[in-house]
Amino acid sequence: AEAGWRRRSTPAMAPKQEEEHFPATNKAAAERVPLLSGASLVSPSHVVPPTPWNALDPVRHGEHFPGGGHTIRESVEHKGGARGLLLDADDLVAEETCCGSGLETALYSILTRLPALHTFSVLGFFFLGHMWLVQSRPDVAVTIIGVFILYGVVRFWGMWFSALRGLRLLQLNDSRNPEHWQRKPRPLGSLDFKAVWHAVIVPAYKEPIAKLRQTLDTLAAQSVAHKLVVCMGMESRDPDHLEVAAQLEREYAHRLGGFCYTAHTLAPGEVAGKSSNENWAARCVKRLLVDKMRVNPDNIVLTTCDADTFFHPNHFACLTHHFICDGDQRHHRFYLGVANFMPNVMHVPSICNARYTVLSIGRMAEMGSPVSDPFPLAIYSISLKLAMKAAYWDPSVIPEDWHMYFRCVFADQGRVKCTRMYIAVGTEAVEGKDGLDTLQEVYSQSVRWQWGATDVGYLLVQSLARWDVPVRQRLSMLFTAYDHHLLVVVIAIVLATAPLLYGNIPVSVGILSMTNTALNLKDVMIGTWLVHFILHFPLLCYADQTLRRTILHDRLYFDCNEGAWSSGPRRWLCLLLCPLADIFLFLIPTLHAHAKMFISSKFNYVPSAKMGARGCPGACLPMAGGEEEYRTIPDRV
Repeated sequence: AEAGWRRRSTPAMAPKQEEEHFPATNKAAAERVPLLSGASLVSPSHVVPPTPWNALDPVRHGEHFPGGGHTIRESVEHKGGARGLLLDADDLVAEETCCGSGLETALYSILTRLPALHTFSVLGFFFLGHMWLVQSRPDVAVTIIGVFILYGVVRFWGMWFSALRGLRLLQLNDSRNPEHWQRKPRPLGSLDFKAVWHAVIVPAYKEPIAKLRQTLDTLAAQSVAHKLVVCMGMESRDPDHLEVAAQLEREYAHRLGGFCYTAHTLAPGEVAGKSSNENWAARCVKRLLVDKMRVNPDNIVLTTCDADTFFHPNHFACLTHHFICDGDQRHHRFYLGVANFMPNVMHVPSICNARYTVLSIGRMAEMGSPVSDPFPLAIYSISLKLAMKAAYWDPSVIPEDWHMYFRCVFADQGRVKCTRMYIAVGTEAVEGKDGLDTLQEVYSQSVRWQWGATDVGYLLVQSLARWDVPVRQRLSMLFTAYDHHLLVVVIAIVLATAPLLYGNIPVSVGILSMTNTALNLKDVMIGTWLVHFILHFPLLCYADQTLRRTILHDRLYFDCNEGAWSSGPRRWLCLLLCPLADIFLFLIPTLHAHAKMFISSKFNYVPSAKMGARGCPGACLPMAGGEEEYRTIPDRV
C-alpha cells in the first residue's frame, strides 16, 4: 500500500519540490526494487530522507494529528495562532454534459413547472370530468380507481414487510461495543481499518450553539473519534459565525482527530442553502487533507449531516467497515444510515408527532426493502474521489441529497449504488416557540421538502443526454422520483375523494363465493380502507414501540420515551391522527409547493426552527484569554 501511494503521489509533485525533498545524491544511493506496473520499492537498508510524505506517516497510519489539542491548520502550518479557518478551496470545475450551461439552465427552469402541470391536470380531469365519466364511461372511472387501489394495496403490504425487516436489521446491528465493527471479519487483503479517515461536514447557519454542541457531542463519542475530522460549514451571512466556530473548536478539537471550519460567501450563480455550503466546505477539506497534508484521497470518506444530527456511537466504525468491505466499489457507493425524526418527537404537537413517527417508520421501510434501491436523505457518506468526480455539490440548487445522488450517478456512468448501514441516526423534528408556531414550521418544512420535485426536471434532461448510463438505471431513477414526488400525492387525493364523486357507480364483486354481489363503488372503497387501516394501526403501534424502546431508548439526546404521551392509550390516540397528519402536513403542502414552483422557479432557503419550545439557555463559555474570563453566546432559533 505504501508503494502504491508513493507511486501515485510522487509524480504529482512539482519538479522543484521533488528536487528539494529528494536530493540527487540520496536518490542515486537508494536501491529500488522494480514491481509490477512500473512501481518500485526503496530498499530498507537505505535511509529515505525526510519528506512531507513520511513526515506525516502518523496521519496516514491511523494515529492522531500531531500535537495534543492542535487544530488541523496548526498541524499543517505549525503556527500557534491559527484558529482552523480554511480559506483555500479546490478549484475543480464540472464539465458540461448536456447542451451548454445557458440552454440547460433554461430547460431546468421550464421543467420546474412540470410537477404542477402533472398534478393539476390529472386532478382536473378527475374532478371536472367526473360527470362525463359517471354518465358516459363509468367503466373507465372504475378501471382507473381500481388500478390506484391495487397499487396502494401492493405498496401497503410491501411497506410493512420492509419496515419489519428493517426493524429487525436495526436490532441486529445496534451494538454499543466499541470494538464490534473493528472485529468484524473482512475479505483477505482489505484496507487496514486505521487507514480510513472521515471528514464530517456540519453545515450551520444561526443554529443555537447548544444544538451544535449536541451534534458534536455525538461525534466526539464515536468509537473512532480520533479518525474524524469535523468541518463546521459556517455562513459569512451569520454575524457570529467566526465567534461560534472558534468557541466550538476550543471545546472539541482535542476530542476529535481534527477540527476546522469554513466561512461560505455566496458567489454569483449560487443559491443560499445546504448544497452551496457543502460544496465550499468539501473543496476546502480536500485542499487541506490531500493537497497540504498529503493524506491518501482513496482513504477519505466525506459525511454530510444536519446541524441537529445525533449519531450512533458506532456509526463511523460501521461506515469504515462497509467502506473497506466494498473493496474497489467503495468509490462508487453512497453509504446510508437509517434516518429518523424521533429525538424530540414527544415535544411537538400530537399531529406533528404522528407525522414524524410515520416518516421515521417509512424511511425504515425504504432502507429495509429488498427490491428497491433507496435514495439518500439528508445524512449520507461518499468517498472523496466520488465527490471529486461529480465536481462536488451543486451550489445552484436547494434540494441537495437526491440531486447529489443523481449528479454522482451521471458523473460515474451509472456505477453508483447505495450501501445500506442498518444503524439508526437521528435528526430532530421541527420545533417552534409554541404549538402553533411548531405547526406553521412543520407545514413550511413540508413545502420545502416538496421543492425536491425540481429534481425530476434535472433527471429528465440528464437521462436524455447521458446515454453512457444504463437505460434500466435511468428508468428506475425516473420512476422512483416520479412515484415519490408526483404519483403518490395524486393517488392519495383520488382515493380520498373518489367515494364522494364516483361512489354511486355499481360494481360487481365476488365475496367468498362463485356468485357476484352488486355493490356501490364507495362501499368497496370504504371497506378496503377500513380493513387496511385496522391492520395498519397495530403494526404502526408495534413498530413505534419497538423502535423507541429497544433501539433508541439509551441514545444520547434522544428524548422519545418520556412523558405521558409516550406510551399507553395516549400514545395510541396520538398515532390515530396519522390520516389527518397526511392531509394537512403532506397533501396540502405538496399542492402548495407545486403551485409555487409553477409560478416561479426561484426559491429562498429558510432553515427550520429548532429547540423552540424548551429553548437552550445561553451558555457561559470560557474565552481564550483565561479561565476567569467568560462571555455568553446567546442561542438563536
